[in-house]
Amino acid sequence: MQKAFLQALHQEVEFTVPAHWQVLSLAGFGPSMPCGTPQALTAAALKHPVGALPLDRQLTAQKKVAIIIEDLTRSSPKHAILGVLLDELGTIGIPPENTCIVIALGTHRPLSREELVQTYGEATVGAYEFINHDCRSADLVPVGRLQSGTAVSINRRVYEADFRIGIGSIFPHPMNGFGGGGKILFPGVANFKAIFEHHLQHSFRGRASLGNTAGNEFYREVNDLARAGKLDFIINSVLDHRDRLHDLVCGDAEKAHLAGMEICRRIVSRSFRGKADVTVISAFPYAEGPQIMKPLAPAEQITRKGGCIILYADCRVPLPEIYFAGGEAFRSRFGGNLRGAVLDHFQRNCPIIADAAPELNMSLAQAMLALNDFQIVLVTADIPADQVARLGFRHAPNMAAAQEMIARSHPHPTVNIVPSGGVILPVLDGR
Repeated sequence: MQKAFLQALHQEVEFTVPAHWQVLSLAGFGPSMPCGTPQALTAAALKHPVGALPLDRQLTAQKKVAIIIEDLTRSSPKHAILGVLLDELGTIGIPPENTCIVIALGTHRPLSREELVQTYGEATVGAYEFINHDCRSADLVPVGRLQSGTAVSINRRVYEADFRIGIGSIFPHPMNGFGGGGKILFPGVANFKAIFEHHLQHSFRGRASLGNTAGNEFYREVNDLARAGKLDFIINSVLDHRDRLHDLVCGDAEKAHLAGMEICRRIVSRSFRGKADVTVISAFPYAEGPQIMKPLAPAEQITRKGGCIILYADCRVPLPEIYFAGGEAFRSRFGGNLRGAVLDHFQRNCPIIADAAPELNMSLAQAMLALNDFQIVLVTADIPADQVARLGFRHAPNMAAAQEMIARSHPHPTVNIVPSGGVILPVLDGR
């Protein structure tokens, strides 16, 4: 009997594929083959940046540098990358007191000193100034405007620096096409109102979609604002299907990002024979509350309308009560046309959950859009069944239970299986 596996947070979860399932595609990956150690890749990239001069030809000892670095929602080796960069700045002669390290939180939670020490080490945290960006601070500095005219402001320490370096990760993103690049500045160190409005205006419409940047207004505005905020240089990890470093690019914020996107596209694109009745997909590497819904985006691309998506998810950071209450209320009001209601809300700059963070609203929108067209079975031990039901999903404690649950509606289904849903770009045959 055929076996398959799903990537979970700390292990692989094996399950038996029923004999009555016709598997169209099993989007497996070969062994992960990193191009080198984080330190070696960073050092080599800094010598040959894309579309920019090396740092030692752009900086002098008198310059003040702001390093904008991603938070802990990504597992890139940011500690190693930062260490090599700080050594490079030291070689140039820039003292630690001329460098500040700003955590690009966007609207996410701040990091504790303990988390900073665990990630970067006591010596680094003690020697350098680390700052949690606050998107609601009254001290932010205007740098530009959204298309709508809303002012965009950024972190003052970033604004006042002579040179800004962003450390981020490149991976498939459901709205921006790919993570990394200019996103480290906007939304990373921007103001709450602009972040929220940008997401509402450009998400889930037009060409804002997974793996696509051409004609993508979400991506275009991110780049425009990164340019306005003078993001001078980026260092971006390219992450593989196990959310680990595969390669690294650095240089001009747009040109280096484009080079990294092509590497990412090459290693995480997978071909599918067609849209299936059932798609089984893991939320890996996402495991923080609202982010577990992101793999619904690739699942929608490879599942026929009216079919079923079985989403396997670890959820190490719980979702708040407001998330389930918001989903329940939205379904109660708009259950006949969830897709139209989501898009209408966003067009009017109206969140689904008032007074909730953008990431909660984006996540719930993704869930409601998927629910409009598919049955959703959430396989998780971390979210109680009654809360899952409030979202309109069905809950299963394990894969065997999920298979039994859909047997009546899909007795002989065609099936696509995706072990790592958060790091895949689906390509349908013939497209």
